[in-house]
Amino acid sequence: MSLEADPTIVEYFSEHERYKCGYCGSKDTNYSHGMWAHQMTVQDYQDLIDRGWRRSGKYCYKPTMNVTCCPQYTIKCDAINFKLSKSHKKLVKRVNRYLITGRKSGMDDSPLIDRKQEGCRDDPFKSVECSLAEKAKPSTLVLPFGGENKTEVDVQTSKSNTSSASESSSRNMLSSTSQSKESTSNKSSFSNMSTEKHIPKPGLGPDPNKPPCRKSKEIRAERRSKKEQQKGDYQIKGKKNKPIAEKSLEDLLSEPDHVENPAHKLELRLMRSNPPSAAFRSTLETSHSVYLKYQVTIHKDPPSKPGMSQYQRFLCDSPLMDNQDTIRPPDGFGSFHQHYILDGKLIAVGVIDILPACVSSVYLYYDPDYSFLGLGVYSALRELALVRKLHQSVPALKYYYMGFYIHSCPKMRYKGQFVPSFLACPVSYTWVSIEQCRPKLDASKYSRLSELGVEDKDKDIDVNQVLVLNKGNILPYGFFKMMTSRNSDESEVKEYAEFVGKTCAERMLLVRK
Repeated sequence: MSLEADPTIVEYFSEHERYKCGYCGSKDTNYSHGMWAHQMTVQDYQDLIDRGWRRSGKYCYKPTMNVTCCPQYTIKCDAINFKLSKSHKKLVKRVNRYLITGRKSGMDDSPLIDRKQEGCRDDPFKSVECSLAEKAKPSTLVLPFGGENKTEVDVQTSKSNTSSASESSSRNMLSSTSQSKESTSNKSSFSNMSTEKHIPKPGLGPDPNKPPCRKSKEIRAERRSKKEQQKGDYQIKGKKNKPIAEKSLEDLLSEPDHVENPAHKLELRLMRSNPPSAAFRSTLETSHSVYLKYQVTIHKDPPSKPGMSQYQRFLCDSPLMDNQDTIRPPDGFGSFHQHYILDGKLIAVGVIDILPACVSSVYLYYDPDYSFLGLGVYSALRELALVRKLHQSVPALKYYYMGFYIHSCPKMRYKGQFVPSFLACPVSYTWVSIEQCRPKLDASKYSRLSELGVEDKDKDIDVNQVLVLNKGNILPYGFFKMMTSRNSDESEVKEYAEFVGKTCAERMLLVRK
């Protein structure tokens, strides 16, 4: 049995209760299972998110797909073969126009559904808004390789939604209407005289010097025909001229960098959040101030809720540990914050995890004053570009994970616009293209996505081989039962192993008291 020097250590919470759904708003129809990660390797987390898990801080959760109200399917985009849509190009050009010229005119506040602004993201303050997370009280552990790991969690995820109603008075409407009728009747004779004087005389027909009137449909068809004809002539006559190649994502994003004196300068800075780098610590207060403004303005949180402790617990704390033994990106693997700095001012922060096969988006918050830039979708395109850049040094890293896709929530379907994308089947944990999934999800919000006969390759689990951690000792669960003469928790251990899969169950350490 091989074991890493710093293995993953988790506590599983078997409670399975109803809690409020952050997507449809129902109070008691959302279900998930959870566990607390004291520490976790990036490879274990990669394998877990491929099985439908996500993290919020150090708390990891997996929706119970077949009973929850809004099934949440893990979605990933093949960043290397990503194709820009027309709406993506339009958004990037609008942002570039602002950066180059400073002009905001014509910029839509929401050119695409903003992945975080709409409150439908698999947002940690909604997805973990449940009694399971609130009851997650991690133990003080004796680690197998010396030292202590003291952790506590106080998940406060209740979120209040405020609403207001306005009323207007119309007492003078009847009187003004009656006055209007009276005035009309008094002047009817004058009106008749007026209309009689201005009756147009029969004309001689359309002006022969002007072109005849045509329907817009005919004009558009003629324009299309001319364009196709010109395109054909170009291909025949212009043999020496090569057709203009379509711009790549990187070309579009970098356009403002090639302008000599742009109106605004946008910089992106990637910094490790856990363990925090010096740059991250120096910008912590500024980052929190942007987060506070975002939560209060966009999510209507009371100003006292998004405090520094909550901010650090959910968006800064992370169980992920860098892997030093494999091919690594320049900044390593783990948890990072990507800062968007406009003219020296921090306007947005993307919270991401860099894993062996992907960049996983955790959250985005931004200064609401810059919402006209469509930073939600724009940051997604920037994170896609980051995947493509990291792929050059780590060939296996080629996917962009956008969290959860919820077909039953219309506002979440924007993720399907990132092509090509794939959904993880909740039964076989294999990837299926979203085009093949849509008909099944239209018929039923919970569905097996893979074909019948395709099975979970990681399901054949011997519960006795599950690794456990007890009082600093690592041993298979079968030996733990013999030593402690207890079988009462075997069903819980088996459930945990089925959710995390055979590979992780025999590699991670499950805390047993």
